[in-house]
Amino acid sequence: MNIKLLALSLGGTLLAQASLACSPPPQMTPPPLPAGLDGRLPVTYPDKDPNFPYIPPVSNGQCPVQLERYTNQASLPGLNDAETDRVYGAANPLTPVWDAGKVYNTGDLASLDGITYKAKWWTQNEKPGQAWGAWEVQSSGNQGAGPQPWSSSKAYSGGEQAAFNGRIYQAKWWTQNNPPDQAGSPWEDKGALPVSSTSRPPQFSAQINRQADGSLKASFVSPQTVYLITFTEKVGAACRTEVHVDTSSTGLPTPVTMLERWEVRIDGKVVSSLPGPQAIRTPSVLPPAPRYLPSNPDGSCSVAEGTVLSKTTHPNGMVFVANTDISASNAAGNYASVWLCNGDACRPSTLLAKYRFAQPIWP
Repeated sequence: MNIKLLALSLGGTLLAQASLACSPPPQMTPPPLPAGLDGRLPVTYPDKDPNFPYIPPVSNGQCPVQLERYTNQASLPGLNDAETDRVYGAANPLTPVWDAGKVYNTGDLASLDGITYKAKWWTQNEKPGQAWGAWEVQSSGNQGAGPQPWSSSKAYSGGEQAAFNGRIYQAKWWTQNNPPDQAGSPWEDKGALPVSSTSRPPQFSAQINRQADGSLKASFVSPQTVYLITFTEKVGAACRTEVHVDTSSTGLPTPVTMLERWEVRIDGKVVSSLPGPQAIRTPSVLPPAPRYLPSNPDGSCSVAEGTVLSKTTHPNGMVFVANTDISASNAAGNYASVWLCNGDACRPSTLLAKYRFAQPIWP
């Protein structure tokens, strides 16, 4: 008898028996989704452990498989306008979100980042909020709610008011495309802006971390680009550079959307509701300092006057930041979400499957 063939046959038989004997890992059945709006949110899972995957040892007859594991922390992105519209469905109180592919005629309305705009003429694929563009901020859907967000594309007469960075400003004379908070601007600060109950909060990102005792730490951050600053460094007289600061050529100034409150929900129920934090101004980038350039042997400048040496654009913005603790008893449940709200107008995060914290991931 061929010993080698016998050994191969025996080895194959044992391998087949082992394959039949092992059993796949148990599959986890997801708990039912919450009732109401939370049940319509897209589901996300905790962050994955970067130290995995690995191949665990075979035990108790289970088959060897590649394994990953979730951590005890999770990142939850806030939904954009289109996603929020789908969650609310027909109950959504806001104007339909702007669609780049849609044709808009004069007078048509569209919303973007919680602000309603009206088309001044026929337009398509022109994003609202651009200076000198086809859109202007529309106030008819928000009458009686106070000054509307400042718009770079709108012309303001003396005495008109606008909301900007959480403040009310009044135009001293006719003006257009001049941010109200700039030194020497044609605007007068009239005090803090009351929170509107119809303005959808800004986009944000949230974080939820589970603690050893089962409690949760929840936080969110919402950066706000107020406008863009462009620094243009040119060669001036006497071979010395000059820096020109421009806040109007970019055409992208945007108002800060205020925030009334933020909520943490477990299985669709509010377990924490806190007042919205004040917007904090983020540090602005300083313009480059003037400098002297090398001269030629005859004393003339090595670079012609008026030559542009550099041109850089930086965001000048504000940020909402807040955090809270949820006790273990209030945190008990399967799903979690974070909501930012102004009255009934809210923007939710994705729905976190928190029951998967620190759980293995089987293929």
